[in-house]
Amino acid sequence: MSSDMGVHMSGILSLPHSQTLTSDTVRHIFTVILVALFFTVLAMVSSAQAIEENATVGSVKTISGTAHVNRNDMLYTAHIGDHLYKGDTLLTAEKSSMGVIFRDDTILSLGSRSEVSIDEFIFDPAHEDVSFMTKVSRGTAQFISGQIAKVAPDKMTVETPLSTIGIRGTRFLIKVD
Repeated sequence: MSSDMGVHMSGILSLPHSQTLTSDTVRHIFTVILVALFFTVLAMVSSAQAIEENATVGSVKTISGTAHVNRNDMLYTAHIGDHLYKGDTLLTAEKSSMGVIFRDDTILSLGSRSEVSIDEFIFDPAHEDVSFMTKVSRGTAQFISGQIAKVAPDKMTVETPLSTIGIRGTRFLIKVD
């Protein structure tokens, strides 16, 4: 074979112009490549987790009795610490309640047999991009407004089957029969 093509002979790789790589050097290069690949994958996973955290609008803080989250037409039993997302619908059973805190520090408490959907939640105050819209379809819901209602009260609304309420206060209760 030509010396320009490289030939593997007893643990030594021949290279053009009399340069050689020992099997130890090849193993070292391979190890460096594997470590670089590992850190690349780790960075990608961390980036995906950061995107996931940005999509999180809030989390479940308290539950008494039975509560569920309907997400993408799938019903999940709610647990303390569960993350909530835009499009989720929160549901409580008879004699049950659920407490939620949103990223802007809004607190939502659902009473017995309640249904509240999170239709929109944007909280990026650094870019002056905030919006919060929920819909109370049944039951009772108490809100203690957070930063969105304070910095842009016109950007926080709560809908019911019969009305849309613009939030200007800090604490309010809605009951839908």
